[in-house]
Amino acid sequence: MQGYTTKSQAVIEIMQKTGYGRFVIEKKMSELVGAGRIKFVDDPGDSRRKLISNEHVDEIVRALTTV
Repeated sequence: MQGYTTKSQAVIEIMQKTGYGRFVIEKKMSELVGAGRIKFVDDPGDSRRKLISNEHVDEIVRALTTV
């Protein structure tokens, strides 16, 4: 799906952009999902994988870097 990346790849990208580790990123993702600001979708080709839009990846980066 164009405009989407896997959750695992998103975590790596966010780590590179923010310097935070996986635990902090996963916690922020959970908070943002709970608040309805981001969501994950199932990969149509592999139901075990979750996808996230590039806009939502940017939202997570903003949430981690904005004080």
